[in-house]
Amino acid sequence: MKFARPIAWLASAATAMTLAMAPIAPAQAQASAAWRTQAPYTQQELDQMLAPIALYPDALLAQVLMAATYPLEVVQAARFVQRNPGLGGDALERAVAPMGWDPSVAALTQFPSVLAMMNEELEWTQRLGEAVLAQREQVMDTVQALRAKAYAAGSLRSTEQQQVIVQERIILIEPWRPGLLWVPYYNPLIVFGTWWWPAYPPFLWVPPVIYRPPYFPEVYSVGIVWGPVTVILASLWNDPRPVWRTRPMVIDRVPVTNVIVTNATAPRPQVWHHDPAHRRSIGYRTPAVRDRYPSVPAPRVAPAPGQRVAPTPPQRERITPAPQRERERVTPTTPRREPVAPVPPQRERVAPTAPREPTRSMQREPSTTPPARPVPQKPSQIQPPMQRQAPVAPPTQGIRAPSDVGPQHRQQSPQRQPQQPREPQQRGPQ
Repeated sequence: MKFARPIAWLASAATAMTLAMAPIAPAQAQASAAWRTQAPYTQQELDQMLAPIALYPDALLAQVLMAATYPLEVVQAARFVQRNPGLGGDALERAVAPMGWDPSVAALTQFPSVLAMMNEELEWTQRLGEAVLAQREQVMDTVQALRAKAYAAGSLRSTEQQQVIVQERIILIEPWRPGLLWVPYYNPLIVFGTWWWPAYPPFLWVPPVIYRPPYFPEVYSVGIVWGPVTVILASLWNDPRPVWRTRPMVIDRVPVTNVIVTNATAPRPQVWHHDPAHRRSIGYRTPAVRDRYPSVPAPRVAPAPGQRVAPTPPQRERITPAPQRERERVTPTTPRREPVAPVPPQRERVAPTAPREPTRSMQREPSTTPPARPVPQKPSQIQPPMQRQAPVAPPTQGIRAPSDVGPQHRQQSPQRQPQQPREPQQRGPQ
């Protein structure tokens, strides 16, 4: 009886914990499975995600969609604009050039309020960029569906700031005057009519006072309020626009200057492609996008004007101890040469040549000149024949002749008497 009450209390506590954890376990398993598979965004999430920017002009919407794929550079650009208020024109272009940002991010520096919204709603910005990379077709179709709802509700009309063009099932929003652009501020819960996803309401962004238009309170009742006009800096704009039928985004990467060029052929627009180098080591959400864009090192960014760069400390050379050097020493090995069998010289075969027939120049013609007769000479003109000299014996000085050799054994070479020339016999007349 003494231990009955504690045992009952432990049993009831265990039962309560089991009942409390029972409904949570399937939810946790489902959440972990969704995180592993990274399922695409649903239509409810896409409507909630794109409602705050679906009524932007086409060019500004394209810049926002492209820049959302580089969330870290968006944060850097927003902080840069906050540190440099009122910077515009050529001064803005010179200040942005050394930053190394993607052209879409650099173009949004002309719209500080848009950058401020993307910076404050950073999670929304990152999710929007992931949707653009993984579900671009659904993103473009969702924008057109939201515009159709706003047009049906009477909120989307042509005004002094914008021109609404309806082409069959496609709605275009263009600025009324080229080179000028107004940013619309609106309440998504009003301009699209009654919101159809109560569990996924879009956010209403209230800009800071410095960026707030003078009639912003009317956004809660009217729906759309226009901010101040922005003069587009063409060198930072690249003229982007979505192609709604085929659903890509195209840009013109041609630098525009204040020079009038006549009879010039403009190059065709280029289709925008995501540059993973400007992602700056931020991972991707889905495996398909990760396989499509492998990780690359981030580009080097020049320091901001007036910012001091800390010098890199010199790296000390590592000294290896002597015993370790002996162990790491590798004895060089001489490559073994394979014996090569000598190749016998091959004699060049000479083809036998046929005997040459004697030519006319090679044949000797018989001489027709009679042989010359010997001329008789006088006895005084006949020279005696040369006498042969006896061989000279080598000197025997210092050499003793043997005693057994006597004069009787020595042979004396007979001396030839000079032959007297014969007198020629004179022949008489016969």
